[in-house]
Amino acid sequence: MKKFDFKTMNFSDIPVFVKSLFDGDKNDNTMMTGQTGKYEVNLVPDVKLQMIKMQKMRNLVFFICIAVSIASVSTVAILGGIKGTQDLMISGQENHINKLSDKVTTYKELPDFLTIQDQLKKLSEINKNRPVLSRVFPILKNLFPTGADTITMSELNVNLETSTLNFDGQANAGEDPKIDYRVLESFKKSVNMMKYDFGRFVTASGDLIPTRCIRETDENGNLLSDNGNVYVIWKRGTTDCDPGRNDHATTQAEENKITDDKKVDSSVSNTNLNNGQIGQVGDKEGGEATKKTVAKVETVVPDEKIWRTPQFDIWSKGTEVKTSEDGVADDLKSSSETKTTTENGVETDTTTIKNVKNYVYKPSMDLKGKITGVPHFESECIKYSGQEVSTNEGNSIKWSAENNCKMVPEGTQITDSSNGRDANNNLVLRFTAVLAVDPVIFAYNTKHVMTIGPTGQNVTDSYQQIKGMFAAAAKDCRADDSECINTSTKQTNDTNKGNEGKK
Repeated sequence: MKKFDFKTMNFSDIPVFVKSLFDGDKNDNTMMTGQTGKYEVNLVPDVKLQMIKMQKMRNLVFFICIAVSIASVSTVAILGGIKGTQDLMISGQENHINKLSDKVTTYKELPDFLTIQDQLKKLSEINKNRPVLSRVFPILKNLFPTGADTITMSELNVNLETSTLNFDGQANAGEDPKIDYRVLESFKKSVNMMKYDFGRFVTASGDLIPTRCIRETDENGNLLSDNGNVYVIWKRGTTDCDPGRNDHATTQAEENKITDDKKVDSSVSNTNLNNGQIGQVGDKEGGEATKKTVAKVETVVPDEKIWRTPQFDIWSKGTEVKTSEDGVADDLKSSSETKTTTENGVETDTTTIKNVKNYVYKPSMDLKGKITGVPHFESECIKYSGQEVSTNEGNSIKWSAENNCKMVPEGTQITDSSNGRDANNNLVLRFTAVLAVDPVIFAYNTKHVMTIGPTGQNVTDSYQQIKGMFAAAAKDCRADDSECINTSTKQTNDTNKGNEGKK
């Protein structure tokens, strides 16, 4: 094996050194051999061969050590560079933070700013916990009977902290005997059956529609309905009322296009086309323009009907729905209007083109009640489900609804009752009742609340619905009023208990 001295080795000797490691080149080109006749005998002993192999192994180990050392040094150098770069970046950021901190600390109104910032963070929490008093109106509207039996209130106390209604009322059966506990019992049972609903209105793609963009009642405060199906009006064209539209973006196509023309001569030689737009046109003497035409294009988005009550048959079959046929602003058509004004001797014709934009939906409603492809109401209380049934006319779907939101979970508590006379001296049954209403109804984040009476009557919050619901307080029977004192009817145990102290 050829010997190498690392002290005298040159750079050009490295490839030779590597090659000799694997090839096992020998120092002598000839091998000691002896020839006897036609045979050649190898005179190198086995010990020499083993030595050569060991030298190869030694040189290989040296090479691997050198390679590992080089890699280790390179790795250390790279990591050192990274560490140095990180230290420089951290130092730069710390200097930047210190400069900003110095600026902030020199701000004299910093305490006030921090106080306001902390208060702003709490606004959402305050709104979330803020009760809404107007929710009392739909509750009261569905509380009392509207037939021959009447119940009016003389005093109402609302405790929003405990979500309780405490009121003094008077019941009139409308016929003899005027004092009839049946009216009070009917009232209690009706209250126990009352439900409510709330949720959110969403677009066809499921985006939330802002509450302020929804109109739920007519001018009299009654819910909008058609054949018992409740709907609302989506004021889609109002600014920021369509989640899928950016009302604050301006494009070149929406800008006004101005065409200036000469009073008489409109030949091509008197026009100036610049990048596809027509510029001002002067008269033949080279004067300024005497007439302009301004074209404005406006996109009009009409109000749109959204059904709160699902349209089961239409939606489950995927029937196409057009907003131009929903019965809301269907007569609104695209039009143009031209106005002429004169300013500084220049006559301007302004043409406003109004394009009405309607929508076409492809709704879908599966048997689990999930609705897609059309604006709709997502209820938090009512769950719809469908079941396929076979009839003589073929297969159809039978739909059902389940409402899990009870308005007065614990029912009505009558704390006092007695015979009396109202302000018109009519015999009435006066009583005091306490209702513990579900606090969810009064929560600010509970939107689009609708109370549902025992007969399915739907009511939303409008003060106009409680007109005529209040009356002057009834008075107990006088000691000399035998007719009032002696009038009695069948009473229930609960009512008797509340009445023992009064008769």
